[in-house]
Amino acid sequence: MSHVQTKPLAFFKPLLSQVMRLIARKTRFRCRPGLAEILAENPRLVAVFNHSSPLSWLPAISLLTTQACARGGGERRPMGVMDRFFFSVPGLRRIAHQLTQTDHPLDFDELVEKFKTSEGTDIVIFPEGSNCFFGHPSEMQAFRSPRFVELAVRTSTPILVCAHRGSEKWATAVHVDPAITSLVDYLPKVVANFLGERLRETGLLTIPRIPSKLEYFEMVCELYHPILKASDLGDDPSAAREKIEQEAERVRSKLESLLAEIDAEEAHA
Repeated sequence: MSHVQTKPLAFFKPLLSQVMRLIARKTRFRCRPGLAEILAENPRLVAVFNHSSPLSWLPAISLLTTQACARGGGERRPMGVMDRFFFSVPGLRRIAHQLTQTDHPLDFDELVEKFKTSEGTDIVIFPEGSNCFFGHPSEMQAFRSPRFVELAVRTSTPILVCAHRGSEKWATAVHVDPAITSLVDYLPKVVANFLGERLRETGLLTIPRIPSKLEYFEMVCELYHPILKASDLGDDPSAAREKIEQEAERVRSKLESLLAEIDAEEAHA
């Protein structure tokens, strides 16, 4: 089990508030129902974000943290979920420890057990994961895994769906010649596994840029209660997996509809 002492949102707020001021001139935040109500009524949440650019997690978690603290959620304890790749790279391992608040990547059963016995704890997930490195930043990529839905269902936890816009310019998608993608297999194993088949599938590599100050960063959140219940999963793993994937598609559709809402308002501004 983890030996990292988990820290509340209030611990991160001073730094993340400053980060938000440095990286965005203006912000806008909306939540349905109100975030204070959600935090008061739900001892646990699974917060699910679109990924946009590879560095978009920074303004996303910064804005939600400051908003949650302003609405009485300062004592809640966040736990991130990150790809095992980040724990395997020395330069990224410390960041992974801080964002996940664990000293090693938890397997699914460990995560379920830890989460369902923790009140005032929120799991933070960007389900597109490393797929954000292989597509246009303005478009949602395929979810790496739908198991965040299973986590929510098995622990009877609602999902806070968080859609954001503004950080897309922090990355550029470039086309990669198929002759070059074939060289992936000759890279160190940890890198080759990270790039995987996705680069071959999309032919795009999303290159992070040095973050410049954003003119505007906006987030719209909505509470979603999964239709699927733990009792619906049954004993057939294949049938359960299909149901979980269907529920994940409903979450994805909700994220896309919130992004479309932001885009429509921006177009009419």
